[in-house]
Amino acid sequence: MDPTRRARRRMGRNLRLVVETVRKVWKVAILVVIVYFGLSLAFYWAETTQPCIYSQTVGPLCNAQNHSTLSLGDALWWGIVTLSTVGYGDVVPHTVIGRAMGAGLMVFQIGFLGYLLTVILGAVTETRLKVALGSMGTDMKDHVVVAGYSMVGKAAVRELLAGQRAVAVICESQNDVPLVRELGTEERVFACFGNVTSEESFKRAGTDGAFAIIFASTSDTDNLIGALTARALYPEIRVVVSISRPELRRTLEAAGVTYIASPDDMGGRLCASAAFRPEVASTFEDLTTATYGADVQEYRVTERSPIANLRLPEAEGKVRGATDCLIMAIARPTGKGSGPGYQTIINPPSTTRFEVGTLVLVVGSLENLRRFEKWYGIPQGR
Repeated sequence: MDPTRRARRRMGRNLRLVVETVRKVWKVAILVVIVYFGLSLAFYWAETTQPCIYSQTVGPLCNAQNHSTLSLGDALWWGIVTLSTVGYGDVVPHTVIGRAMGAGLMVFQIGFLGYLLTVILGAVTETRLKVALGSMGTDMKDHVVVAGYSMVGKAAVRELLAGQRAVAVICESQNDVPLVRELGTEERVFACFGNVTSEESFKRAGTDGAFAIIFASTSDTDNLIGALTARALYPEIRVVVSISRPELRRTLEAAGVTYIASPDDMGGRLCASAAFRPEVASTFEDLTTATYGADVQEYRVTERSPIANLRLPEAEGKVRGATDCLIMAIARPTGKGSGPGYQTIINPPSTTRFEVGTLVLVVGSLENLRRFEKWYGIPQGR
């Protein structure tokens, strides 16, 4: 993130802190102003109209000149000096009512200003707590929201960060919020406490500007409700759901969820494969993460793509020669569901033509994949 955006984000956070504090204390602040002006005006009236205090030793403590020279500005100045407990002594009361106003202002200062400071400190503490829990929200854009910090959620966050993606995590436990923030800088990682089915939680995580949202709660019911809510609120966002109960798959597919993962089924298939062909299982596991030095990525074929409208042999030759990556599959739009569904063809035939709108899946080392993205000209992803 550039320094200008970082400074703007910090300024916005400080501004929200100020606004939240003002919202808490404005009524008390108005009371202070009313009492200050009221007692200052009463002091001015008393000192300019009421008889002076008489001392048996020196007689009257004021004269006609005192009454005539005291101005409204002097009275307001006296009120500020008295309220702040500075007490310069340049303006002093000479009447009984004036001294009563001074005593009242001092009592008010001791009681209500102490209360005002308590309210301010409480508001600041509460606002800082909201910031710590992520309740103030984030202004991230083109990031991925992970709703639920379960074992699946943790793995998803690690993989996204390894792929240089910004992540906003909705944690169902307050204790997880600081743990998530330790995974990266505030430019790349945001965490907030909330319910994965709540619209308010979606807003805090900046879902309206997100690229995709992954539901990874330990509760299939919460994942289902959250996915349906997100699809209704954000029709254009990609929704990925992790579920354990296969009977929910049809409901999610009908709702237009982009992808449905079943970690239990996936783990079971890997275990079965490892029993007879462990190298295949290990290879498949390595290819699903970017942390082992290799990865599988997908790219959309556009009119400007280097392989647009080429047949497979020619496209493979160009990809291999320019990047050393391999084309392992393609995905063609089917037009089914609420959005464009895709049919994946692994090891496509040599007659395959890379038409515009097709997705190409390539495999390679991270270095080769970076070379491919630079050569291809667009970032990965559908």
